[in-house]
Amino acid sequence: MKKILSFFCSMTFGMILLAAVMALSLAGSLIPQQEAAMKYMNAYGANTATLLMALGFTDIFHTWYFYALEILLCLNLLLCSILRFGRTRKAGERLKQQAIKAACDQPFADESQFQKITAYLSGQRYRKTESENAVLYSKHFMGFYGSFLVHLSILLVLLFGSLVLMTPQVSDQTVMPGEALTLSDGTTVTCESFHIQDESGKLDYASVLTAASPDGKQSKTQEIRVNEPLRFGNYKIYQQTYGTAGRIQIRNNSNGAEEIQYMTEPAFLAIDQRNGIYFEALYPGYFRDEEGNFTLITSTDRSYPDPVYRIQSITDGMSAAVLAFPGEEINIGDITFSFLSPAEYPGLRIKHVSGWLYGGLYFSFGLMVAALYLCFFAVPVAVKVAKEGYVICSPKNQEGLALALEAEKSPAGKNP
Repeated sequence: MKKILSFFCSMTFGMILLAAVMALSLAGSLIPQQEAAMKYMNAYGANTATLLMALGFTDIFHTWYFYALEILLCLNLLLCSILRFGRTRKAGERLKQQAIKAACDQPFADESQFQKITAYLSGQRYRKTESENAVLYSKHFMGFYGSFLVHLSILLVLLFGSLVLMTPQVSDQTVMPGEALTLSDGTTVTCESFHIQDESGKLDYASVLTAASPDGKQSKTQEIRVNEPLRFGNYKIYQQTYGTAGRIQIRNNSNGAEEIQYMTEPAFLAIDQRNGIYFEALYPGYFRDEEGNFTLITSTDRSYPDPVYRIQSITDGMSAAVLAFPGEEINIGDITFSFLSPAEYPGLRIKHVSGWLYGGLYFSFGLMVAALYLCFFAVPVAVKVAKEGYVICSPKNQEGLALALEAEKSPAGKNP
């Protein structure tokens, strides 16, 4: 039982768990998460997609085994940190006792060398502790806590990183070019432009978005793509999908008022309770036979080369089926409906994470940097100085300090 517990608390078990978490996180980065089943079928084929969904790889950060690995790793790091902290807390005192008991291996030729060494160590901000027969100078004892703080920072990174991945508020929104979304906290997201193809004709699903804070004091404009989200405040905004919307301009001839309606779903554009037009669908093209009959094309390869509006014109309760083309108009009473060229628009996935989680994550990374500095650059050292000489004690080689003190002993010695 003790062996099992010892392995559970060991660094080896922690590295195995960390490698497993990193492997699953990499898989979650490479495989799109939380998409519709059909998208996986199209991307990977039916058999592979079925296997991925069965294993939970399409929502990997919410699977039971990812939670289990995270919990085990956190427990391992916590236990390692607790056990290490007990030893670390006593390490400084042990080094001091070791230095006090050590024999001075660097003798002084006279009293002046004693004065030079003590003056040098005081000038280098070593902490001075006087004992009965010697003076102890110590420095960088916080370095003993470097390893402990590294473990703690990894634990915090995993904790806050997992919360960031598992607790975002996700919503899918569509926005037309030139229009804006207002998010729950008042942040606005304006779609400046969107295109499916670049200037060379290569597929390039990209949107230019401008995000602005509720008070308007902060804003950011960026072109986004599928894997290049816009980061603004606590939001990440992804290019998720796209669509094509019909555009109908409605003009009131009696007062000159105009507006443009974007049509993505069947809808009745009413003048009053009896008159108006009913938008049924927008088609990407058509065939016309020798007799003038139209056959509408229902499938599209991302483009609408010959768009056709299928509508019902309703006047005085009488309905008539109409095919309308861009540039055409229908007049009903004082209202003119003008059919414009369709507009491509983006579908956005908006993720919102609480600010305190990002704050905790940034703090964890900062703590890790500080801990690594303590591990590699703040090496604990204790120097015992007595009338007969001095000795250096440290967990690591102190060749630099030894050379500096030897230089101080020489008649022409100067503080470096």
